[in-house]
Amino acid sequence: MTGEGRSPLRFLAGRRVRDHIEKEGFRLEDFPTLLGAAGGPKWLVLYGLDRVLAPRLTRLGHRVHLVGASIGAWRFAAYAQADPAAALDRLLASYTRFDVAHQGPIDMNEVFEGYCRDLLGERGAEEILASPHGALHVVVAWMRRRWLPPLAGLGLAAGVNTLGRRMLLRFGPERLVLSSAEPRPAAGWPARHVPLTTTNMAAALRASGAIPGLVRPVADLVPGEPGFGVDGGIIDYHFDASLAADDFILYPHFYPHLVPGWFDKPFRRRRLLPHAVDNLLLIAPSPEFVAGLPQGKVPDRNDPRRLGLEACQQAWCQAADASRRLGDAFLEALERDRVPALLE
Repeated sequence: MTGEGRSPLRFLAGRRVRDHIEKEGFRLEDFPTLLGAAGGPKWLVLYGLDRVLAPRLTRLGHRVHLVGASIGAWRFAAYAQADPAAALDRLLASYTRFDVAHQGPIDMNEVFEGYCRDLLGERGAEEILASPHGALHVVVAWMRRRWLPPLAGLGLAAGVNTLGRRMLLRFGPERLVLSSAEPRPAAGWPARHVPLTTTNMAAALRASGAIPGLVRPVADLVPGEPGFGVDGGIIDYHFDASLAADDFILYPHFYPHLVPGWFDKPFRRRRLLPHAVDNLLLIAPSPEFVAGLPQGKVPDRNDPRRLGLEACQQAWCQAADASRRLGDAFLEALERDRVPALLE
């Protein structure tokens, strides 16, 4: 469609998903797994979509697997609570609450602790564990060797990743997944699984977003094993095709492509287009929508330094407010059965 009728959302489908939707239509119940990418403040362009999608999942009558790294895990921790819209609102308020009068360096450890505390609220951890609609799987990069400092270990991981992603998965940090329910492992996606509890919930979420060099690694996530948990995006920044099993996967994403791991960002040839993953449906904002955002781009974590705290706070709030258009577009596509016509 063109002009005012153009949707601000793109629906990018792999072959199997496309065939299914063209024949059967789009139904949320056909997607038992959702993915959530790492990316920090990039999530702000998905806030409006999250706020429409998450409550609808509570009405499906079955549990959806929510697999996320870093901010993707935080968003999905909101999805799995009893009132996901309220949890998303708390996360947004916390994430865009800047102390613009602050002088000197900011303690990001305290900031991240505040994010997780506000996200979970008083009963969020208990609600996630008891959730009938969402099984939360928090992805963390786990470094087992205490004799190697975390930053040195990540430097080694970056080096082996230049040789290929397989080398990172073999010699780099281990993929640790902390789950509120029984995991659904994919054959090509090896991971260590640890149960989420009310005791380790906040620590798991902090670890999944613990940006190396900015936030302290989190210890004691694996019972009886020394090690450190750091940002899950190190291994699974946007994830890759190995997670795709037989089931369909729904992926609300801020980009129309996937960068598998954080260290893959400089290698454009390692980018993965969603069409290459047969059972993936990726939903992303259109280029026209992004062009209309402050600075004409998706927010990123360099904005505070580039814009200053006050201007950054304003830009991030404006991006989150604009994202409500994505939620409205998604709701319209569902209610008017437009998804098949919008597939790319």
